[in-house]
Amino acid sequence: MDSSDNSRLASKKQNKSFVPDRFRKNLDHFKPESFIGLDHFMTLEKLKAAKRVLILGKRTKFELDLEEWGSLERIQKIYKIQNDSFTRIHESHLRQLSSRETLKRLFPNSAFIFRKDMERNPPSDFDLVIALGGDNHFTFVAHHAVDTLVLGCNSDPPTSVGALLSFHVEDIQKALETNWKNTIIEEWPLIEVKIHYPDGKKVSTLQGISEISIRNNSPDLTSRFLICHGDQMEEQKCSGLLVYTGAGSTGWVMSCENTDTTFDKQSPFFKVYCRELRKKEHTRYTLDHFTVVDRFSLISEMKGGISIDSLAETIYDFPPGAKAEFSLSKKKLHVVVRKL
Repeated sequence: MDSSDNSRLASKKQNKSFVPDRFRKNLDHFKPESFIGLDHFMTLEKLKAAKRVLILGKRTKFELDLEEWGSLERIQKIYKIQNDSFTRIHESHLRQLSSRETLKRLFPNSAFIFRKDMERNPPSDFDLVIALGGDNHFTFVAHHAVDTLVLGCNSDPPTSVGALLSFHVEDIQKALETNWKNTIIEEWPLIEVKIHYPDGKKVSTLQGISEISIRNNSPDLTSRFLICHGDQMEEQKCSGLLVYTGAGSTGWVMSCENTDTTFDKQSPFFKVYCRELRKKEHTRYTLDHFTVVDRFSLISEMKGGISIDSLAETIYDFPPGAKAEFSLSKKKLHVVVRKL
């Protein structure tokens, strides 16, 4: 979810992150640079030597609306109703077209595609994949680029924060001019999810990059589940659960908690946050916001779903009696990041 999500806790709570004593010292002294090792330099050399480059673009709102509504006249009428937004949306459209053309010029031998063309051009076949768009587009692309290098480029900085996007097109031009001198490769952890259904079926979901939402299929109904971590187990009733990495710590959970919840994107753990706990039962919960360095599990007591990185394509059924196990993946996402 973007940080503009309107969810808020009914009452402000402290972050009672639970970390086993044997891990606390390591986490307290965690430094991002401690992750820079041989693999980092190997991937940086791979970046400098990259020949096969894929630019995976996002279609603009204007392009999508024109396709849906069929004519410029109809779009203008709709945008007029929507706070007279035609000028703002069209100017953003033009800036994004300019970003596309600039990247094509910077990488003249690259392939440029949209999402619909991914099957014919698998990102894993390329040395470098550039996700040109916003945060949600980046996570979509990154799911298909776990086995290569991925770079997030903000297609329209004036209208997009791009918390996961380290580059603007101008930054990429400077990086190429200096042979990627002020660039590093970060290794972001991934969350592995395995769902065991009551009928015996087992499903491994796409791995989570940013955040995973577990909630009732009906947003007006309470989310209910048993949550298990270490030797603790409790039933929770709330509006939903967020499981998030450092990459997701700037998004939905921050708007819920209304405090600084951020931590480094390379941190070797993830966190779990329970949204909008029932007030009268708040003091009974001990697993409302905690840190996971290994794994935890949920047992569903609802007709629910598990949504990976807020993408419509990655929602999995979570019916009563289903059990979901969440753990750190052995794989990591290799992200090209600009030094600030």
